[in-house]
Amino acid sequence: MERMTRAEMITFLRGMNRKQEFLEEEKRRLRGSIETMEEAIARNTFSRKADEGTASSPGFSPDKVLRILLNSERDIEEQTKAMVYRMRDLYEEEDQIEYIRRLILQMDGRDQKLLNEVYIQDVVVDQAHEKLGMSRSNLYRLLQRAVQRLLDRYNAGCKDTYSSKAQRLIREVNPFMPEGSIA
Repeated sequence: MERMTRAEMITFLRGMNRKQEFLEEEKRRLRGSIETMEEAIARNTFSRKADEGTASSPGFSPDKVLRILLNSERDIEEQTKAMVYRMRDLYEEEDQIEYIRRLILQMDGRDQKLLNEVYIQDVVVDQAHEKLGMSRSNLYRLLQRAVQRLLDRYNAGCKDTYSSKAQRLIREVNPFMPEGSIA
């Protein structure tokens, strides 16, 4: 994970719940995005004549069948690589959210409540200071300190933290991919 600035951390906290929902939806969509061998073969079986623009069957000579199979295999491999890279990115973002949530849980109760109310739950400051029973200036001061504490903890540990889900995905997929295609 990369270090963050104060503004980046605040932006991240504000969009954390929506981002987590987006990641779940994107993972569901990706899981069904690779075509089957039958779909790839059907797509590669028909070719377009450049001058006529009509679909025609290329016939079934051994060379054409081999070309169709090789093209289909290549297409599926490319789709799989793209899906694995995108899934790895999604897992890294998901692990970053989980890491920040763990850091917030390790903070004292007041800091947790402030960060949760104002940034994560996106409660308006006018409502938050009334709900928490403190003045606006006091709320802002305490909130700045809480964000700084979270940012310090995050930046101190982010270089030592890596996405275990993303690493596991690459380890599991790598043996099945052609040499050197996924690292």
